[in-house]
Amino acid sequence: MQIEHQCPQCGAPVVLEETDRLLTCDFCKTRLYMQPRDYFRYCFTPLDPFLEQVIYVPYWRFRGVHFSCRTSGITNGILDKTFLAVESKHFAQTLGLRPQALKLRFVQPADNARFIPPNIPFEKSFVEAKHNVTYETVTVHETRFVRRGTEGDYAEILVTRKELKEERLYHEAFVADTMSLIYTPMFVRNGRFHDAVLNEALYEGPPVYESFPYEFFSGGWAINFLPTLCPECGWNTLAERDSCVLLCNGCNSAWRMDGQGLGRVGFATALSTKAAPGSVRQYLPFWRLRVEVEGLKLDCYADLVRLGNLPRVIQPGWEEPPFFFWTPAFRMTPAVYRRMSKQFTIANFSGEFHDRLPDAPVQAVNLTPQDALDSLITIIADFAINKKKVLPLLPDMRITLREALLVLFPVTETDHEYIQPDINCGLMKNVLEQGKNI
Repeated sequence: MQIEHQCPQCGAPVVLEETDRLLTCDFCKTRLYMQPRDYFRYCFTPLDPFLEQVIYVPYWRFRGVHFSCRTSGITNGILDKTFLAVESKHFAQTLGLRPQALKLRFVQPADNARFIPPNIPFEKSFVEAKHNVTYETVTVHETRFVRRGTEGDYAEILVTRKELKEERLYHEAFVADTMSLIYTPMFVRNGRFHDAVLNEALYEGPPVYESFPYEFFSGGWAINFLPTLCPECGWNTLAERDSCVLLCNGCNSAWRMDGQGLGRVGFATALSTKAAPGSVRQYLPFWRLRVEVEGLKLDCYADLVRLGNLPRVIQPGWEEPPFFFWTPAFRMTPAVYRRMSKQFTIANFSGEFHDRLPDAPVQAVNLTPQDALDSLITIIADFAINKKKVLPLLPDMRITLREALLVLFPVTETDHEYIQPDINCGLMKNVLEQGKNI
């Protein structure tokens, strides 16, 4: 989904992606961090720019990585849904492919533009699975061996039978999810609503006009544009257009947007003992999380070894906390995200750190600690070797974040892959490109 906007500094047109947090103007080189009061509000442009009294109808939009833990296993995918935010039988229940096909713009003050306020609050239950338990009749094929006579050979007989299979949903999680409100323009002609994007009546039938409460552009809808200068030294910070953490080489600090502005982020750079000198060309960011798990004994690394039945001999020091989970701090496909989280957590990295930003480039940090925390129950379920025992515990499991540290890991590079030699973990380069589309 692309959004058209004007640079607040010079007025030049800027095209943004839905996941962008930074506005960068190619004309005046201004870089600003965009912060809405609650969530972003977009709208489509009417086909006829001279329409009077345009009525904007609200739709909720949700997009994010989805994990689900079911009886049959753990599945993942990407959800992209829109649904009507008001109760009405005359408007389409979804925007379909329109958000992907047309460019949007941020909602701004406009003469004679009336906005219908959403009367259906957004809840994740709209995008979660509707049924916790489903039943399906499946066909089971079996092979039976029947003896021919008292001394004869055994014959193979194929048997087919019907079986009722129960599929139970234990947990769902959303990572890197974005929620916004999209207004689509309408106008009333001859008592009937018309789509202002196509200039067509919404439906055939007798003229119907519903009275909706209207509101005009509110100042609380405006987006705050904050400078990306380091609050400590005033130096230009390093960040990509979708970064949620800004890095400053001037005073060696990291910053993340909170409700009051930019706040410090604790970070460390991992030292590699296996990478050849001069072979490190890039650093990949990971979140190191110390959490408290309620509903499952997972206080130390030895508990993780027992949970996953890992092929390791438990050492005396592994019985003592603290124990850390590791998750990527950058976007990637859901399957690779799960794999790398498991590999880094199993590795239980205990190498040395230093508190300086590296000289080599750092992959953009575009997943927050909350994104990492939201994925942990799925990661725990993925670790468990005895899923029949662990999956029923997931609905009552609670995880509390105690500490989050951003760790930058050095990686070596081949033609198609990045490799972290200390953990012996590889990542295909095209995964980073695919992550830009999530």
